[in-house]
Amino acid sequence: MVDTVEAEMDPVDLGEKLDQNCNIDAKKKKKKSNKKKAVAITPLPPFYQEALASYPVKLNNTKTKGRHAVAESNLEQGITLCQEQATAFVVRSEYIDQQCHVCLSDLKQKMMCSDCKKTFYCSQDCLEKDNDLHVLICGPIAQTEAIGRATDVDADLLRLMTILMARKYLDTQSQDETKDAAARPTPYWCVQDLISHRESAEPAFIKVLTEASQRLVMEMSEKIQLPVDDMVTLACRINSNAHGLGDNHARNTDVALGLFPLGALFFNHGCNPNTTFIGLSNGQLAFRTIRPVSKDEELVVSYIDLYSDRDERRQELLQSKHFWCKCKRCTSPMEKSVDRFLQGVVCSKCKEGVYIIPATSVEHLSKGQRNLYLDQGNFKCGKCGSEASSDQVRKPLESANKSYMLGMSAIRQERNYRRGAEKLEQITKSGGDLHALNAFRLNSLIPLMNCKRHNGDLKGAIEVNKSIIAMMEQYASEGSLPANTSEISDFWQNLGELCSSMANESKGRSSVLEKKWLKEARAAFSHALKVRSVVFGKPHPKTKLIEEYIAALSSSL
Repeated sequence: MVDTVEAEMDPVDLGEKLDQNCNIDAKKKKKKSNKKKAVAITPLPPFYQEALASYPVKLNNTKTKGRHAVAESNLEQGITLCQEQATAFVVRSEYIDQQCHVCLSDLKQKMMCSDCKKTFYCSQDCLEKDNDLHVLICGPIAQTEAIGRATDVDADLLRLMTILMARKYLDTQSQDETKDAAARPTPYWCVQDLISHRESAEPAFIKVLTEASQRLVMEMSEKIQLPVDDMVTLACRINSNAHGLGDNHARNTDVALGLFPLGALFFNHGCNPNTTFIGLSNGQLAFRTIRPVSKDEELVVSYIDLYSDRDERRQELLQSKHFWCKCKRCTSPMEKSVDRFLQGVVCSKCKEGVYIIPATSVEHLSKGQRNLYLDQGNFKCGKCGSEASSDQVRKPLESANKSYMLGMSAIRQERNYRRGAEKLEQITKSGGDLHALNAFRLNSLIPLMNCKRHNGDLKGAIEVNKSIIAMMEQYASEGSLPANTSEISDFWQNLGELCSSMANESKGRSSVLEKKWLKEARAAFSHALKVRSVVFGKPHPKTKLIEEYIAALSSSL
């Protein structure tokens, strides 16, 4: 499986530590070893500074943080920090005949390559733009699906590998220097600066990648071939650093996958991000501030779900991105962090605080073990200090997990949305042992809303949607998590659509109710517009779509 969010964190220099700890001549050279050694930091290639010279960012490379970007000055929210043309991107298999493979626009008319039958264009202009590249990849691209099935390797990964290898060859050829620099793909050599984390990959994954690469390279022209071992490393770089490019209409749907070295190298991860990345047309990716940022503050994005508890986030990052998160949120005291609520069980004595479950160490979490189950002692309430046994704290969490699994099973396997809703409502109802901000509640509210909508209960769906937004706003208020995210804007948009549907149901029956729901719809869309103007920017199609909704509603009121 290909990860659709990038990860670029320079690893700890374990080799240097091992050399120091295992030096058999340490005693003989004690005086010498006590002297501090100067650590040489490799200067950044001038290309990187030049590529981002027009943006308010400063690129650094330090021993403690590695390569990273900081704000050059105090920045407001909604500022573009980087806009990069992918070195290469592919339209995902599910949308392969729905989006143009050059500009990513919707395919109103389809022009398909008659040879590979895997590449589609929206116009003759896009077809001609792609000609030099497609001539090199047409043959192997035609075989990627069959090779993927035979080796159990994602066909999209194989297609992206093929395009990158062709891009490497094209970079060695003469280029049109008059072309707009912002529209030029980031050179292939920058891809080789990305950390592959190959040494952390599962042996079984490396084995199937090797087999797939051996088959794929046989389909390629010698011009673009790479050694099989290099192809495997390239695949690992893609898996650790790729970004998804979203649909301009749907919600949180990646229609394409690309490699953006500038973004991958310099915008690191943080579980309380001040920056986000968004897909643009023509295979571009933009990074934008989502809250005010101070001068010299590091610019960080999130690769994962912000509303997961600390152990879950760290474990996911460890498994998929191969680093132990030490961001401010993950290293802050649990007693003061919003993370205590995400897995919070309400104190049975004071009814206000939650029992503090300490964060799990990397040694245990890497083995899939968590303190909730490791610690056989008592957990203390963060507010009143009273204690509860680990069994008492685990019980409501295990009960919620069981209800969630039963609810999702009813939805996905049985298509029984009523039973699914019943199970999920056992978790989301007010009161009980779970804290109001417990992640189980949020995770259950989202499918519950869809169940109610599917069952025709629009009012119920609206109330659940409002509860989701209220929880996210409370996370932002109490935990200082971002108030401006694409997810929040999507829930505001969804609320507007639900209210519009209620207005249509009231049409012809009650003009008062129709007007009421139209006003609620407009208010919801206005909230969505406010958030999207920050996250995506006013010119973005997703923001324009909300403006169209508001204009249509205004004419009806």
